[in-house]
Amino acid sequence: MATSANILVLLKFFASKQGNAVIDYTSFSSYLKKYAEHHVSEQPALIEYLSDPVPPLQRELDKLQELRQIFIVNTTPTKQAIIVIPFFTDLFTERYKDLLANPAQPYPSELDLPKTIPTDILVRQNAADLLSRLLDKPESGEKILYGLSMANDMPTVILPSQVPAETLVAVSLAKLRLLLSKGDHHDYFRKKMTISNPGREVSAKNFFNNFADKAEAGMEMLKNAGDTFYLWTQLCYFIRQDYEKIKEYTIEDVSRLQAVHIIEIAANYYKNRAQANQQKQSALQQLEDQLKKPPYYYTLDGITKFKDQKGELLLGQYSEEELKNFLHAKSTESSGTALPELLIFKAQGSDQRYFIFKEKVMNLVVRLASDARTVVRETITKHWNQVLMQYDTLPEMKDQAAFEARLEQEVKTQEPILHALLNASFLPVVDTETTETTEGHVPFFYNGVLIPYSDILLMNRSELFTDARIILPFWYTFPVVSWIAKLLFRPSKNKRNVKQKNSAELYREAEAEKRREESMEAEIAKNPSINKKVALRESARLAEQELVPQTSTLDRELESYRRQWNHLLGKIESQNLTEDVNSLIRDYLRKCMRTFKTTSLTVDRIRSIAETLVKAPGMQRIKESDALNMYIQLYLIKLIKNVPM
Repeated sequence: MATSANILVLLKFFASKQGNAVIDYTSFSSYLKKYAEHHVSEQPALIEYLSDPVPPLQRELDKLQELRQIFIVNTTPTKQAIIVIPFFTDLFTERYKDLLANPAQPYPSELDLPKTIPTDILVRQNAADLLSRLLDKPESGEKILYGLSMANDMPTVILPSQVPAETLVAVSLAKLRLLLSKGDHHDYFRKKMTISNPGREVSAKNFFNNFADKAEAGMEMLKNAGDTFYLWTQLCYFIRQDYEKIKEYTIEDVSRLQAVHIIEIAANYYKNRAQANQQKQSALQQLEDQLKKPPYYYTLDGITKFKDQKGELLLGQYSEEELKNFLHAKSTESSGTALPELLIFKAQGSDQRYFIFKEKVMNLVVRLASDARTVVRETITKHWNQVLMQYDTLPEMKDQAAFEARLEQEVKTQEPILHALLNASFLPVVDTETTETTEGHVPFFYNGVLIPYSDILLMNRSELFTDARIILPFWYTFPVVSWIAKLLFRPSKNKRNVKQKNSAELYREAEAEKRREESMEAEIAKNPSINKKVALRESARLAEQELVPQTSTLDRELESYRRQWNHLLGKIESQNLTEDVNSLIRDYLRKCMRTFKTTSLTVDRIRSIAETLVKAPGMQRIKESDALNMYIQLYLIKLIKNVPM
């Protein structure tokens, strides 16, 4: 709400010239008209004050009064006066400078205002509310006079808005220190503090001495109250308790009680701030811990949905800006030439950014490569067999370069995250660091170049070709017979090498078909029991969509995580361990199924069950608890999806 000409500056100048905050309305309007006549060429906005200055002046004064910069009063029925509030803000600001030098002086109060000045010029607020707000976020706007309403009907303390709240607290500490530095008071209150803290006498004594003997220590001690918050409140209580016994207060007594009240407010504020900061740091630590859990790579949207152990969102315990600052710091700050802790990558053809901790990169690459090997081998073998069945061949069957290109394309399609990591600019550095620090690690790069995909996936072109041929009908192995059959039965060119759907696409199509069939069955049956089971299955599928990547399937993810936590080499021993874990999960699920509601089966509920099972005594011997946790979640989904109708 800006004024057309800076009337407030002229009001302050006029008030300082006459040495009084109260300005006669008529005198100022006359002054304004003369000022406009002399300066209109320099300030064209003054032109409206040349003829009759009262109407435009009144408009500006209304705006200033709304901003609490002036106050208009009627000194007589026909005479108005303007009270220029910045005149007092400047005056009381100087008083606070004097108070810092001489804390024995009383606080500025409403009693210091001239009797002709109404106390309505003060913006009255509760001292606790105002100080907490100003300590949290200092104001930088117009000059305002605050009136701090104190406890126990103590006089209102005046605080100009340009005086930082910390200055008021510093003055209060200086007043209290002045009291405690005197001989009798010093020994008396120190003795009360030590007697009242049995077992902590030394801490109480050191706290008291540091505050009373070191002028510069008070503010720092208060800001870092932490464990000493109780001692601050205790000291203030003892002082207030002694002064409340006095029947008639002197100005000095009132000033000390006001100081105690202000210090209690400040101590409580800094305690709450420390607790909030501790909670925020704890939430950020939980965020970091969750980023280091499977599947190890997360989008920003996924990170914002992280929850703590109580099931509450972590976002809220820290702000969105603090989250972005945390991720930025982790992904940019590093020592020397080392990579930062948190790395960012994108899948080809997508703008989606993924975050992953550097220490987890190679673990994820190895796991995804192991998963990709099974599905890529199956896909290529099946495709080659179909091509051979059509009496045709592909370049990749004979040419190694074409075979490597096919492998890369399959990885890009079936495991886009693996493909993105293998082509990430940071992977050569991470691979080198891992090779140097981890015994037995096989490097993925040779002379800075990624090794062939056939080596990454441990695939041999000749073996795949043999596998594809070995399942052909026997007559394909006889050259003459196969040549004649080729002439007779080979499909036309446009029907050969039709692009096949991958396993993930076929899986999701089958799931969609199952969903439609179940919905129809439930609609036909109209049975509450069947409807509940259909709803549970649907809830499980929704959870599956969140936990299983679009390019994978539930069984593939289960097998992947099983290999991570089940390290037994013997086939029978490995199968027995898996079956033991599965049995434990099934038994626990049977108990939970009695209390399941269709609305309660969420990802959070599944994670909660998994957390409980991971901590079960029978699971404690399995070291890879994170992988086991993910396995349990996925196995629970599989069981619920297959609940018999």
